Amino acid sequence: MEGQVLTQTPAGPPRPESPPARSRRVPDWHGLLYGPFLWSVLGCLALAAISAAVLPTVPSYDPWAWISWGREVTDPHLSFAISGGPSWKPLPVVFTTIWALFGSAAAPTLWVITARAGGLLGMVAAYLLALRLVSRDGRGPRWAAVAAGLIAAAGIVITQDWWDEMFRGTSEPMLIATALWAVLAHLDGRRGWAFSLGVATSLIRPEAWPLIIVYAGWLWFKEPRLRVLIASGLFAIPFFWFAPPWIGSGQPFLAAVHAEEYNGDLGGHPLFTVLGRGVDIQLLPVLLAGIVAVAFAWFDKPRDLLLLALAGGTVAWWVIVVGMTLDGYPGLERFYLPAAGMTCVLAGVGIVRLALLGGRAVPTGRTPVGIGLTAVLVAITIPWVGERVNEARAEEKIASEAVTRLDQMTAAVAAVGGHDGVFPCKSSFAAVNHSVQTALAWKLHVTLGRVGTSMRHQGVMFVGPHDSIDGIAPAIDHRLTQIQPIAQVGAWRMYRVTAPNSDYRCVGR
Repeated sequence: MEGQVLTQTPAGPPRPESPPARSRRVPDWHGLLYGPFLWSVLGCLALAAISAAVLPTVPSYDPWAWISWGREVTDPHLSFAISGGPSWKPLPVVFTTIWALFGSAAAPTLWVITARAGGLLGMVAAYLLALRLVSRDGRGPRWAAVAAGLIAAAGIVITQDWWDEMFRGTSEPMLIATALWAVLAHLDGRRGWAFSLGVATSLIRPEAWPLIIVYAGWLWFKEPRLRVLIASGLFAIPFFWFAPPWIGSGQPFLAAVHAEEYNGDLGGHPLFTVLGRGVDIQLLPVLLAGIVAVAFAWFDKPRDLLLLALAGGTVAWWVIVVGMTLDGYPGLERFYLPAAGMTCVLAGVGIVRLALLGGRAVPTGRTPVGIGLTAVLVAITIPWVGERVNEARAEEKIASEAVTRLDQMTAAVAAVGGHDGVFPCKSSFAAVNHSVQTALAWKLHVTLGRVGTSMRHQGVMFVGPHDSIDGIAPAIDHRLTQIQPIAQVGAWRMYRVTAPNSDYRCVGR
């Protein structure tokens, strides 16, 4: 329009588009879910379930106790009483409490599947961690990384009693999985997952407490967004270790009392005994190869600080186990399992680093030479491996015999009238061979305190063979002189044991 000056307001920087309201409400599942771990869990659970379908599946002494305690949490007809059995372990009972909701027939098998899946997860973690340590920053070719992973996973399998512990449903192989996956999660930047897996490790073994406390302190300042998780995890550890025993026995430190009561056959020199167990739990060549890996890390230019840190964590676990043993704990081989698992990882790295060093000595054909040297170094371990392979092969037969023995126990319980026949009163008592006390309590649907490993009261006594499956037969108090046979089913013999001139009304059968 004539006579008017048109002005134009300068345009500002473009305003960012606001995301739709719906997208702001959707959680960041990609950030919350840790894919490698979750897919590994699903795969290992599937394999463990298949193993339960095709292989003999029966828990051993400690797992039967955890399964019983899980049922006590969910069954309104049972009191929660954790005295009279093995040491309390929180994480297994968390699982068995959930599995108890699926019924008495399914709960034992579901727990064994869980434990076997945990053992397989430890193998997967060892493979992935060794592969990562060799392949990062171009430190080794692909074949070397894969070889290191396979060697680490194989080392887990031949770790002392690993196969037996996994096959019969104990928690120790799961301990390797939670510890190694915590390291992997940390390296993947999933610090919340790493801390949570560290808490899970701490709910299996108290040796992990100092390490998770140190990690929590570092994480508190490094990742402020995780402070609620950190506070919850640090609260959960003492709560689940001390509150349930307090409720179930009146003694919050019952687990420590049980551990100290069992001296672990340490002999006259506990320090040398526990150190020897730390050496023996993994094969000597595995330990030496792990030391070789640490030597390479130290002399690398620059030094491999990550590998040295992992070795330092392994040594720290050793120091904690030894210190607790000298303070009165039994210092068993399985207490070293997280350290042994990491040693297997380091061994995989050490063997391929030696092979790569040998391959560099030839001008051409380095890959074939490196692969050949790896095979030679692995073959050197065969004389040590044979015995443990034989032990693993024998486990199926032992477990099959245990299944038969437990099936006969079920029939024996029915032959004496079941729960009501053995426990006509609330004060009635039963006893059985030591190694199957927890299994009999499960089958009689009572708390562990009502089934002893010695006849200290009048009651019904179950006697099985004195072997590795059933353990020592129950000793009989000298006042109980009247022993009346009741029935025999398979390997089991049942007796009514009483004292002369006593009230027999609450004695079963």
